[in-house]
Amino acid sequence: MASHENQPLLSPSFSQTDSTKTSVESDDAQLPHEPIRSIEDDVLPETSTLGRTISWSSAYILVISRVIGSGIFATPGVIVKAVGSVGLSLSLWVLGAVIAACGLAVALEYGCMLPRSGGEKVYLEFTYRKPRYLASTLMAVQAVLLGFTASNCIVFAQYTLYAFDIEPTDFLRKSLAVGLLTAITIVHGCFRKTGIAIQNFLGWIKVGLVVFMIFSGLFVVVFKPQGLDGRRSHFPAGADVWKDTEWGWGTISTALFKVFYSYAGLNNVNNVLNEVRNPVRTLKSVSITALVTACILYSLVNIAYFIVIPLDEIKESKELIAALFFEKLFGATIGKVILPLAVALSGVGNVMVVTFALQARLNQEIARQGFLPFPDLLASSKPFNAPLGGLVVHYIPSLLVIALPPSGEVYSFILEVEGYPGQIFALATSAGLLWLRYSRPDLKRPFRAWNSAVVLRIALCLALLAAPFFPPANQKDTGMWYATYAVVGISVIAFGFVYWYVWLKLLPRWRGYRVEEKAGVLDDEPANWNQAIGADYLNMATAAVSSPTPIPTYNPQIVQSAQEPKVTGPQDVQTVLNYHKPNEDGSPPHPTYTDRPETYDRPVETHPTTVTDVRGRENEFSLDTNGFQFYKHASVEKDFVNDEQIKDQYYKETEQLLKDATGATRIHIFDHTIRRPSPSHSSTTPQLRGPVQRVHIDQSYAAALSRVPFHLPADADTLLKSRVQIINVWRPIKTVQRDPLAVAEANSVSDDSLVVTELIYPTRKGETYAVNHDAAHRWYYKSHLSPEEVILIKCFDSKKDGRARRVPHTAFHVPGTEDKEGRESIEVRALVFHEHESLE
Repeated sequence: MASHENQPLLSPSFSQTDSTKTSVESDDAQLPHEPIRSIEDDVLPETSTLGRTISWSSAYILVISRVIGSGIFATPGVIVKAVGSVGLSLSLWVLGAVIAACGLAVALEYGCMLPRSGGEKVYLEFTYRKPRYLASTLMAVQAVLLGFTASNCIVFAQYTLYAFDIEPTDFLRKSLAVGLLTAITIVHGCFRKTGIAIQNFLGWIKVGLVVFMIFSGLFVVVFKPQGLDGRRSHFPAGADVWKDTEWGWGTISTALFKVFYSYAGLNNVNNVLNEVRNPVRTLKSVSITALVTACILYSLVNIAYFIVIPLDEIKESKELIAALFFEKLFGATIGKVILPLAVALSGVGNVMVVTFALQARLNQEIARQGFLPFPDLLASSKPFNAPLGGLVVHYIPSLLVIALPPSGEVYSFILEVEGYPGQIFALATSAGLLWLRYSRPDLKRPFRAWNSAVVLRIALCLALLAAPFFPPANQKDTGMWYATYAVVGISVIAFGFVYWYVWLKLLPRWRGYRVEEKAGVLDDEPANWNQAIGADYLNMATAAVSSPTPIPTYNPQIVQSAQEPKVTGPQDVQTVLNYHKPNEDGSPPHPTYTDRPETYDRPVETHPTTVTDVRGRENEFSLDTNGFQFYKHASVEKDFVNDEQIKDQYYKETEQLLKDATGATRIHIFDHTIRRPSPSHSSTTPQLRGPVQRVHIDQSYAAALSRVPFHLPADADTLLKSRVQIINVWRPIKTVQRDPLAVAEANSVSDDSLVVTELIYPTRKGETYAVNHDAAHRWYYKSHLSPEEVILIKCFDSKKDGRARRVPHTAFHVPGTEDKEGRESIEVRALVFHEHESLE
């Protein structure tokens, strides 16, 4: 993805005219010499190449469908069996809600401060920048080795066998669970569209089941209906609520891990913030609403369980407590068969969503970043245009964790072994948040967690990590040592440290090389792998897990000694650029009149400039951070010789492209310009112009806003209340061999360098910007741009929160290309509206 939506969630010139009027060109985009980002870049919001397409309701479903999985259908019985009493069980659910709220507060402060996709991975990488690569390595190891979805596979097996009244032997339980895992891996890895359709269907089953559970809980709590045994309530009375309580901290801690599992996913929006509309505001409201929803559901359902089911039966039910509840409340047919099958299918849906949308893509990104062997193979989407490599990486540990532990305790073991290392990372993020408040008080914090909530979270993390040192007083024979989960969890983290030390320290020292960053694109992506710049800092926080468009690979590479042959790569160009030359008398530039047959030439100053070739690193950059973005798009239109055909067909393609790329709600294309070396004289041929070799910006701020009432007078008042952009979609008609387009990085050009130039139309006045020279300007281009690549160039943005707002650009001469074919290109300019985004 471009400089992603990556990094904490926050990140220009147009000529407009009718196709017969004066127009100023816009083109390529810039890329920094290295993918190194400053800390300040990390607090700028960025938009995914997918655009901001996730609304509030979609974000809520994204969270609630992740939170409400198999936990409430399976864990209450396991928790009661472990702690012994109804009173302590319900207390742990209340405590779990409080701790979940504390954890959510930490995630909200991080997400609002660093509003970009990636979640906890981004926050740890931002907070713990040294030792280099350590935070990234630990997160990668934890994600690969412990990122399994085995728990829901077990729930599926248990509820399926129960619904069909089959004896749940160890072999059958594990076989069904492994069979489900295998089937989902094959479907998602080989039949991607089919898998997505199935998981969407199962998602609706889960939504329906959740609603049904809420109303069932309300019905039982309020009316206390008579059960099949003739009793109205089995809820213990008085002191019996605490009867047989196990007070050992080791027992309580493992029970809390299971409660936390049921609340896991409250920060799910943090993982995709680049795609969320109004990310900061949406993050705060959606996460809190989901927490309240889950708390209400869990409270009602737990109380309903204890009213309907005798305590002894609950303890024996283990993961089947919901099936027992349904059977006692609704009878043998609906309660024992239909509803348990619905729970089983809900588990299937959860496995499919988490496997494909989270683990497979996360593993694929980890491979892209060089943390796994055979990165080209595992990160590839070949041969089925699906993350098969990431799915295989996910499949292996999930298979082992289902097959190896004793069957009777496999579900509890999975939750505990996932939960223990999770507390290590939760401790790191919580403590890191306090450290950032001290070390970086300048960072903007739209949400600030209460100090007490952060401290409580830290204290509980420490207590849970210490729990294995407090063995249970009455240890039960489960076939495993009581602290096995902690040993496994600590071993995974320890392996991460060892892997990091061997990979980053020991081997480079022994073999005489250093590890640096190399950017590239896989061969099944639209661009070829390319050597890039070695960097001293691997900015993993720029990695977006959710982009279906080409994603750059920041792959740590071995850099040999200087005696080795030098690796060739993209070539920079030494050229001269034409800047604005101020009038000697200090007067403003002479206006351009679109209805007068006068020259467009203006006095210029030439300045020697280095223009950097960005080939191979295109996807590091985005509209919001850099002011431009490369986007792969093949057009049906190839020749661009007929105006009517362009407006009828190409305009529609471009409108959809802009919506997909930016998440905009409305597009209005107001002109296009075709540039060719010589004009055609056909009456049906569009007005043609050559490349503009003068540094300029197509719109001034004032002129850009004036286009809204000019083109859309009826809706202007409403549209101007929300975010407005002007974007130039620039496409080569043939591969560019001569006069490519250079773009100056938006943030390298201050507003003080801009000079207003009037553009006078017959009925109104527009403005463009000429640009004064400044040595700070950083110029970039991409060599040999093809017709299947468009450049989105931001000409204007009404948002003033630190995003790039405009991009200077110019055509330039490349020495040695004088005999090459002249450049042909089309640029389409459009008003882009984000009616869901305010101007705040």
